[in-house]
Amino acid sequence: MGNIMPPKKKSNKYQSQLFKIELIDLVDPEHELVILANKFNWNKIDEICSAYFCNDNGRIGHSSRLVIGLLLLKQLHSLSDLEVCQQFVQNPYYQYLCGFSHFEHKLKFNPSSLTKWRNRLGEEVFAKILSQTVEMALEDDIISPKECSEVVSDTTVQEKNITYPTDGKLLCRAVEHLVKVGIASQVKFRQTYTRTAVKLRNKAARLSHGRKPMQAAACIKQLRSRLGRIIRDIERQLPKLTINDSEHKRLLQKLAIAKRIYEQRRDSSNKVYSIHEPDVSCIAKGKIHKKYEFGCKVGIVSTLKNSFIIAAKAFQNNPYDGHTLKPLIEIAEANTNVTTKTIVLDDGYKGCKRQFPEKNVMLTRDRNLSKAMKKKLKKRSKVEPVIGLAKAKCGLARNKLKGITGDAINALLSAIAYNLRIILRVIFYLLFMLIKFTIRIKKSPDSQFSW
Repeated sequence: MGNIMPPKKKSNKYQSQLFKIELIDLVDPEHELVILANKFNWNKIDEICSAYFCNDNGRIGHSSRLVIGLLLLKQLHSLSDLEVCQQFVQNPYYQYLCGFSHFEHKLKFNPSSLTKWRNRLGEEVFAKILSQTVEMALEDDIISPKECSEVVSDTTVQEKNITYPTDGKLLCRAVEHLVKVGIASQVKFRQTYTRTAVKLRNKAARLSHGRKPMQAAACIKQLRSRLGRIIRDIERQLPKLTINDSEHKRLLQKLAIAKRIYEQRRDSSNKVYSIHEPDVSCIAKGKIHKKYEFGCKVGIVSTLKNSFIIAAKAFQNNPYDGHTLKPLIEIAEANTNVTTKTIVLDDGYKGCKRQFPEKNVMLTRDRNLSKAMKKKLKKRSKVEPVIGLAKAKCGLARNKLKGITGDAINALLSAIAYNLRIILRVIFYLLFMLIKFTIRIKKSPDSQFSW
């Protein structure tokens, strides 16, 4: 994004504008987003984000409250970057949450800037914002310190936004990408095979669907041999190319991925499942309707009583569930400043009790437990609706952010959005009970209040 100076701090002195509408006259002060905007510690957010600005001369940066507010609203309502920017112009509550005092008819930056801001801030900032939501819940008594000492943990798959990988698709895409990058780098191919590759991919798919595996395998073999010729063409001409460093680096990256696709077989390890997302893992979860999921594993720790997420983290290379527990518990204890005493888990965490000899770790099939422990163990399934809601409403189901950093950021933003939904639900419930109580007093004949 270049050199960006820190944004100007707004003065506390209120100054009206002649031709703009004041948001305070448009919004309902009892609306949940207005109450949330007033509760959020935006000064703390400014302190967290200030380290990511340059002190050099340059254009003035946008307000951190504007950027973080838009990212939270995007995840909270499952919108794209473009959609949340369009809604911002139309919705006064969005503008109030983002720190505006007057209604704006235009957004002063392009939606693509949100992608740059996410990459600039990284995983660390969003982890701190997640801890801010936990602090807010503790201050408002939505959760208590005692509840934070009893947690339940589970893992799920955060699927990447890729198509279902097949050998034909991967080989064909590798041919197309290599030829495109090679031509841009002035490589002279004897034959590009771009049209032939598409025909062979489609033919292999039809033969496979028609239950003719031998003929389909023959088409895949032809496709692989054509990719090999393109790889060898590039390798022969690579030392003689006169291109700049960035083009050379891009060509080497594409060549390395294409060679991995060319060499991988059914029993190979560390496979490539997507050209533009080479770090995707294949995870088998034992589901009948979906045997394999392609993405990364995400671990979640929530409170046992109120199902409030206090820790979330994305893990690469499909680790064993028990190996994800220790870093998650450390994050949970750092976010809440409470020592975890009870951890409830399913059978996928077998063998992890040795990691926590001082804690009460319970697995689903444990026997000889007291009545109180059995009661807690029955609440293990409460983490499943947490994962389901995070996937259905908060963007955990399909990650559209690029790379390993995108996996980590999307998992944290989904956890933040889930927590904000709970806080908003509590605010709405309290407002509803207040209105109900007010109506009851009005209707009461013995009411001493004059209305």
